Amino acid sequence: MWHCLGKSRRIGPDRERNAPLPRPSDMSARRRELLAALAVVAVAGCSGGGSGAGAHASGPSGIRGTELPTFSCDAKPSGKALRVEPSHVVELLVCPVAAPEPFNRPNQPITLARGGTRFTELLHALSAPDEAHSGPGQACPAYAELLPPIVARTGSVDLLVHIPADSCGHSRSAARSALTSIINGSSATQ
Repeated sequence: MWHCLGKSRRIGPDRERNAPLPRPSDMSARRRELLAALAVVAVAGCSGGGSGAGAHASGPSGIRGTELPTFSCDAKPSGKALRVEPSHVVELLVCPVAAPEPFNRPNQPITLARGGTRFTELLHALSAPDEAHSGPGQACPAYAELLPPIVARTGSVDLLVHIPADSCGHSRSAARSALTSIINGSSATQ
């Protein structure tokens, strides 16, 4: 049974509710890949909202995030929320994802300096506002996203960047596309 906000849905053969899952070391590589794919592709009508024609932007645009003490992937956020103008950002750092193979991309930090095409595309995508939720009754896909943390440097402050969300709470497609392009086609510094 799949439990979603108090509702139950059958998604597979009946099995004992608390039956233990097999350990990853006991599964074949193909079975682990399928299990990971199921975790990412599962779809359920758990939340309201949708990214259809009724979705619209909500909130301010600009680069939003949480202040960091240093321009580093290891820095811990201070908790102070900030919004900066995109024109003030001089460098972006796409940080490694702490995940097992093959989901650990990038596995090294990627630095993007102002003036590059990929920097401009990612900066534009990150400065978009979140989309407003459309309301109840519209199903949203339920899937996990594993996106790399992004750190922005301005002349006066560094921040852990908030990735703009669509009306279902997932990252907006422009941000995902820009990150995919950077991760798939990058070297250590661009």
